[in-house]
Amino acid sequence: MELQELKTRLQMEQTETANDAYLQLQLNDAIEWVQRVCNQSFIVDYALTLPNTAKSVVAQYVAFEMQGNAGIKSESIGGMSQTFDSATERNQSLISKLSAAGLRKVRFVPFGGR
Repeated sequence: MELQELKTRLQMEQTETANDAYLQLQLNDAIEWVQRVCNQSFIVDYALTLPNTAKSVVAQYVAFEMQGNAGIKSESIGGMSQTFDSATERNQSLISKLSAAGLRKVRFVPFGGR
């Protein structure tokens, strides 16, 4: 997944480049998170090949991180009130999407030795 595709998924202008370095870092973090959660690498022949569901999850992860105030459940300032999802709730929702798409591989941990 390239930066241009992320911008398209986030409905951002391709010509707006002021935040490209930050977006690229967030994109890298999100891809790494998806691969860790799925317990697999999506690298095929030296190229990243994320399934569409994984790309959607990456975009949602980045969108949440761009909101700022990550982890704040609710906030009231001067009569105004806002509620945000927590990072934990976001992660559980995104993990559910990856699981439903069959992208998560179960790790086998031997029990009892050998």
